[in-house]
Amino acid sequence: MYLMYDRPLGQFLPKSLKKLKLQQTDVPLFVSWLDAVRKIPCFNLRSLSLVVDVISDNLLITVMHSLPRLELDLEDRPFMGPSVRDMTNIGLPALKFCECLIILSIVQSERNYPSFKRVKNIGMFHVSERCRRLESVKLGGFAKVTEAGYSSILHSCRNLRKFEVLTSPLLSDSVFDNMIGVARNGLLLLVASALTYLILWVNIIIA
Repeated sequence: MYLMYDRPLGQFLPKSLKKLKLQQTDVPLFVSWLDAVRKIPCFNLRSLSLVVDVISDNLLITVMHSLPRLELDLEDRPFMGPSVRDMTNIGLPALKFCECLIILSIVQSERNYPSFKRVKNIGMFHVSERCRRLESVKLGGFAKVTEAGYSSILHSCRNLRKFEVLTSPLLSDSVFDNMIGVARNGLLLLVASALTYLILWVNIIIA
């Protein structure tokens, strides 16, 4: 379902809704609505896709507390440079509350402001430790995350079938060999370094 914020969500969203995609979402309004509907027993949203101007810790924490069985797709399209509301290492541990999370996408899409500058490797370590059931991961715009952060997810999430990294300036071409070293059979690995975009289907034959 594709919706715009021209009227209150509570007026027209069916309680049986399983999948929701919102473009250019008003974050405070959405957080307020989500905090209200999570108290409805029959509300059981399974897939959420949001395009927002700022992915904040408050947004991530509220979503994770409200929707424990979820596929999550967040896209950050900022209208200005880095904000004090930008996501930090504090928000990512909230992913542990989504116990069945198998699909995760967090991307900052605008090249004019290409980074979550307040998230470092420790944020990726939180993801790898708390979201071990992940099968598909897409991360983009994490300017302070290095190979160690991304490799921790590859190492810990043993069910991964697709892992994609976009717009990550601290990655060099040497990261490809290192990531392949911790990858497993059947994994589609897509990595963009500062110079190269690699698409690799990992098919390791063990003698």
